[in-house]
Amino acid sequence: MLVSREGRNHDGWALGRASVNNLAQSIESGRNEVFQDYLGVMARFSTYSARNVLLIAAQRPTATHLEGLRSWNELGRFVRPGEKGIFIFAPAVGFKDTPKPEEPKKSAKGKKAETAKQPTQPESQLLGFRGVYVFDIAQTGGEELPDTHTPVTLAEMPDKLIAFAQSRQMTIQYADWIAPHKASSYRGIIRLLPNLQPAEAFPALLRELAGQMLYGIARRTFVTRALHEQETKAAAFVVCEALQLEAKSDFADCRLYHGDARLLAESLHVVHRTASAILGAIRPEGGREVQQ
Repeated sequence: MLVSREGRNHDGWALGRASVNNLAQSIESGRNEVFQDYLGVMARFSTYSARNVLLIAAQRPTATHLEGLRSWNELGRFVRPGEKGIFIFAPAVGFKDTPKPEEPKKSAKGKKAETAKQPTQPESQLLGFRGVYVFDIAQTGGEELPDTHTPVTLAEMPDKLIAFAQSRQMTIQYADWIAPHKASSYRGIIRLLPNLQPAEAFPALLRELAGQMLYGIARRTFVTRALHEQETKAAAFVVCEALQLEAKSDFADCRLYHGDARLLAESLHVVHRTASAILGAIRPEGGREVQQ
């Protein structure tokens, strides 16, 4: 049965819209740190949907690790009494009906019976989305979790970005004539200044890669060059924040709000989509979407 958009699910949609409106109001009042906090939530939950990131930011912007009640119990932890759950959407998965395997035919004299066909595995399908409640690790107690964080080696990051760019049919070139700029890009061609150290090459390449990816995303509204540059910086900031790299300071002055909350919501969506794709390619062992 498809999940209804009434009831609690409707509340979740309203909460997401309210999160964008509150973010816009905070920026208008000069509280730009709220925007930075939101990008931090996006970085910590890059594998979650953009809609769920909005919901998490609205309800618990300090969250770092989310699980359902049963999952926390399986991990040896428990949710403290009185803690309020964080409402998000989770996929509702069902299975398609498969025809029953045919009965083996009876054999004639002197002939072997035909081997019965092996039953096929049921095929899963997405039925919709349902509202669930999860809890942050700060709301739980119990056994300490093992540290599964893999330290980032900056030296190998530029090569991973180059491989990812090439997998998306982009061309990487090295050119001295782009100096004093460290990188530039145009229509799928990214040019780098030769002999850059990884600490210089990574943020320069990241910015150009994110910009080219954003150009390829279909948009509902017209996007100015200035807004595109700000979205590029925001996506690069999220990647650096997720990897805990100091290079994020190069992009910390990004601004996405220019008086239109609906355009802000669209910008947040494409920034999340871009940053998530990059992080998934260079850090595949990253977090996972919570499953109930």
